[in-house]
Amino acid sequence: MVLYSHSRISTFRQCPYRFRLRYIERIRPEIEQSVEAYLGSTVHATLEKLYRDMRFQKLNTLEELLKYYNTEWKKNWNPAILVVRKDYTPENYRKMGEKFITDYYNSHKPFDQTKTVGLEQRIVLELDSQGKYKLQGYIDRLAIAPDGTYEIHDYKTNSSLPLKEYLEEDRQLALYALAVRKNYPNAKRIKLIWHFLSFNQDVKLEKTDEELEKLRNSVISDIKEIESAKDHPTRKSALCDWCEFRSMCPEWAHITKTEKMSLKAFLKDSGVNLVNTYAELTEKKKQIESEMAAVRDRLVKFAETSGVKAIAGSGHIARVWSAEKFKFPGKNDEGRAELEDFLRKSGLMKDVVSLDTFLLSAKMDSTEWPQEIKKAVARFGRKERIDRIYLSRKRPE
Repeated sequence: MVLYSHSRISTFRQCPYRFRLRYIERIRPEIEQSVEAYLGSTVHATLEKLYRDMRFQKLNTLEELLKYYNTEWKKNWNPAILVVRKDYTPENYRKMGEKFITDYYNSHKPFDQTKTVGLEQRIVLELDSQGKYKLQGYIDRLAIAPDGTYEIHDYKTNSSLPLKEYLEEDRQLALYALAVRKNYPNAKRIKLIWHFLSFNQDVKLEKTDEELEKLRNSVISDIKEIESAKDHPTRKSALCDWCEFRSMCPEWAHITKTEKMSLKAFLKDSGVNLVNTYAELTEKKKQIESEMAAVRDRLVKFAETSGVKAIAGSGHIARVWSAEKFKFPGKNDEGRAELEDFLRKSGLMKDVVSLDTFLLSAKMDSTEWPQEIKKAVARFGRKERIDRIYLSRKRPE
């Protein structure tokens, strides 16, 4: 039986391919950690020390905490840690951590507002009555307020402050609330508290029983989807820049490989050469298409002024065809919904195969529809001139 976690489920939702490499194939990545993750773990360890020492009646000074933080940073740092944002150095991130700790310390001292129950406390939650689906997690800090309210605290070092609506959909702390409710029968009220250290702001929410039950069913559904998945496709997103499996991912493997090449090796790479050639041909195609459009317009004008439909060349004949056709709104164009509604109500949708605009235009040229119907449909489109050139080889003399 697999013991799931919020992280495991989130990984599948973000990118099934990353999930496969990490949890099924259990591949060890080249990149062990990003600098953002390292910053987060070091700040977490420092705040954990603050509250752990408080339980032993020791209140650290801010200077003592910063000393501990910097010692941990230097002791555990290694060059393999990934820095995605090249404009910033590891030292920039270290200083960010100092500010996070300083702001938090000054905002929450003397830290006696609640009683700490657990730090990095492991919880295991049975999501169903049969115990088939289980989930585990670690609560940064679990505390009890003077009024008996249990508080689940989570420290965030990310550089964005999510909207409250986003946090209401956040599932991690809500799942922890389910576990706390089961493990602590006296927990009549449970608050979810996010500490956004970058902004020195705290966000507090409570979940209703109905919301928690809905979440439980949603997570069970996610687990069933994971266990029944046969394919694990890649899913590109902004998170790819921080993925530890970029060098193994079909979306990024060649890009990552070429980034490490010398200029000489890069220019010799067959993939690079194929892309360069294709890009050059695409530009030439655009230029040729532009030139052809200009010549086509001149041929149409020549045919009109000369009163002919076929024009002779050295080895080819160009036949000019011109007509005015109705142009109707495409699937994403303004007025499309109104057109579809009219065709359905008029019983005409079957004639244009769920609104094939090419077929609809052809119906306007045919004699199948009466003039009043054509007139009603015409208001959804516009007349547009179409010019085409059909080129054929001359027959030998």
